[in-house]
Amino acid sequence: MKFCLKRVCGSVLLTVASFSATAESVLVHDPYVREPVPGRSMSAAFMTLTNTSDQAQRLVSVSAPWASSIEIHTHLHENGVMKMRQIESLEVPAGESVTLEPGGLHLMLFGLKTPLKSELPMTFCFDNSECVAHTARLFSPM
Repeated sequence: MKFCLKRVCGSVLLTVASFSATAESVLVHDPYVREPVPGRSMSAAFMTLTNTSDQAQRLVSVSAPWASSIEIHTHLHENGVMKMRQIESLEVPAGESVTLEPGGLHLMLFGLKTPLKSELPMTFCFDNSECVAHTARLFSPM
């Protein structure tokens, strides 16, 4: 089953927009987007997700107005080769953190509207219908 990440989160966001930001059970720490290679319209995003609730939370979609689609990815080692694979959701256990980092879990960003700005709004949606808006920073490894 493939998710249309932008539509799912957009419709959920309308449902929860009136809730206070203090109701957030998952905190997004230091989100950043790697500046895309010149001429490419894809990149990756990294951050740490911390679940402050007493129940597991599952990230099911991420959207951004500057990307046509965003997928949750993992890296797998198969026969000595590292491969990226899309996953449908990402569990953040109760009271724990999950780090998305280069070479591991990450968000793949497609159809980027370049040039990207230094502050990039993103919306993270969870299976409990809660969506959390954050601003990622643009990171240039050069």
